[in-house]
Amino acid sequence: MVGEKGRIFAGDMRLRVFLSLLPTLLLLSCKGGDGKNAPTCHAERRDYREEVVANGTAQSVNTLTIACGPDIDGTIKYLIEDGSLVSRGDTLCILEDHDMENRLDELLKTLEASEAERTKSAATYRMEHALQTARMETGMAEAGIASLDSLQLQFSPPLQRRIKELNLRRAAIQQERARMNLRAMEVTWRVDSQRIETWITYVHRRIEDQRERLAGLTIVAPQDGLAIISESWRDDRPLQVGDNVWEQMPLVLLPDVQNMEVVMMIPESDYKRINPGDPVDITFAADPEGQAWGHITKKMPVGMEASRGSKVKLFEVTASIDSTLRSVRPQSSARCRIGLRLMEDTLVVPSVCVMDADSTKVVFVHSSTGHVEQREVEVAYASTAEAVIARGVKEGEELLLLRPSDGAIRRKTFLDTNKN
Repeated sequence: MVGEKGRIFAGDMRLRVFLSLLPTLLLLSCKGGDGKNAPTCHAERRDYREEVVANGTAQSVNTLTIACGPDIDGTIKYLIEDGSLVSRGDTLCILEDHDMENRLDELLKTLEASEAERTKSAATYRMEHALQTARMETGMAEAGIASLDSLQLQFSPPLQRRIKELNLRRAAIQQERARMNLRAMEVTWRVDSQRIETWITYVHRRIEDQRERLAGLTIVAPQDGLAIISESWRDDRPLQVGDNVWEQMPLVLLPDVQNMEVVMMIPESDYKRINPGDPVDITFAADPEGQAWGHITKKMPVGMEASRGSKVKLFEVTASIDSTLRSVRPQSSARCRIGLRLMEDTLVVPSVCVMDADSTKVVFVHSSTGHVEQREVEVAYASTAEAVIARGVKEGEELLLLRPSDGAIRRKTFLDTNKN
C-alpha cells in the first residue's frame, strides 16, 4: 500500500516539476532578444493563492471496534450489509458457537442432577431422623417403666436388685446415645445441605454466565453510526456469512461520522511548505458533488520511503474536516487543496518575468509602440511559478518573459524609495 502511494506521489511530483520547467524550456527555445518577437504576458489583478494538491483518505477520528467476546470460536450466521447506517440497538451480527451451546446443556444436566441429589438427601435425612427419634422415645419409655419398679428394689433379693439397676442404667445409656445420634445427624445434615446448596448456587451462576455469553452472540450497535465490515484475518476481503471467527477478532467498525479527518502522504518538498492551520478544500472521488473544508491539524515529523530503495520520502499530514456539504464515508479517497498563502486583490505575474538587475528586481515592459522599458518592481511574494507585485507594474501591462538585449532597452525606471 505504501509503495503504491509512493509511486503515485512520486509520479505527481515529477509531473509538477516538468510542468513548472516547461515554460522555461519553451522560453529558452524562443528567439527575440530585441524584444520585438519575444513572448509576453500581462499583469493580472486577482487573488493570489498558493497551494499544494495531495491525495488522501478520509477516516474517523474516533472509531468504535465491535469484536468477538471471550471464549468464542464459532461462525457468522448473520452480518449486516457493509456501509449501512445503523441506530443504537440495531443488530449488527449474529454468531453461532456449538461448543458454547453444548457447555450450557452440560451445565443444565449438572443442575438437574444436583437438585435430584438435594431432594434425595432431604428424604434420607427425614427418614433417619424419624428412626432416631423413635429409638430415643422408646428408650425414654423403657426408662419410665424401669423407674416404676425402683420401689420394689429394696424388697428384692440382692441379685435381682443388681439386675434391675443395670437395666435402668442400660436404658439411660441408650436414651443418651439416641439423643447424641440425633444431634450428630442434624449437624451432618446441615453440612451436607449447605454443601449441596453452595454447589447448586455455583452451577446457577455458571448457567447465567453461559446464557449471557450466548446472548452476546447477537451483537447490537451501541451507538448510531455507519457500519463498516472488518477485514478477514485469513483472506484479503471483508468478513461474510459462514466465516469462522474467534475471541477478540474485529467484526464491525462504527466510525463517528460526525468527527472526520483526512490523512495524506506528502513528498518532503511540499511537506516543508505546509504548516498547521493552513486551510484545506476537499473533494471526494466517490461523490464529485460533495465538498468539505478543514485545516491542517498534524504533521508527522518522521517520513517513510515512497518505495523500497527510493530517495523520495513521504510524510503523513492530517487535515480536519470542519464542514461538509454531505456526510463523508470513511475510507473515501479525497483530493485535498492545501492553501499555503492567500493574498486578495493583488497584481500577479509569472515568476520568470521578474529578473535581477544590479541587486534589484526588475521587469521589462513592452509598450504599445514596441519599445522596451526596464522597470524596478517591489515583489511582495514570489513562488517558483508566480510573483505578487506590490509596486512598479500596472494591471494589464505587457511584460516580456525573456530578458531583452541591452540595445533593445529604451528606458530604465526606478522606484521612488521615499514612497511606501
